[in-house]
Amino acid sequence: MEIVYSEKAVKQLKKIAKSDKKIAKTIIEKIESFANHTDSNFDIKTLRGKYGDLKRLRVGSFRIIFEAETATVFIYEVKHRKEAYND
Repeated sequence: MEIVYSEKAVKQLKKIAKSDKKIAKTIIEKIESFANHTDSNFDIKTLRGKYGDLKRLRVGSFRIIFEAETATVFIYEVKHRKEAYND
């Protein structure tokens, strides 16, 4: 699957990488792993409310808000769990 990052997600990943390169690398690896093996066991939930039918992938204390279609994974946000659902 192809991975498409929103401008917001890229900015958030860069901010995370400034403070902790290891966790940023782990987040990217987990996203790539999900895109290549969508049938594997990942901690994914469908969101409700303002996020509609988007999904979230949990990577440690970070949440990746995304949408998966047949050939593409759209990454919308990458946030710490304390901030992920507050916007």
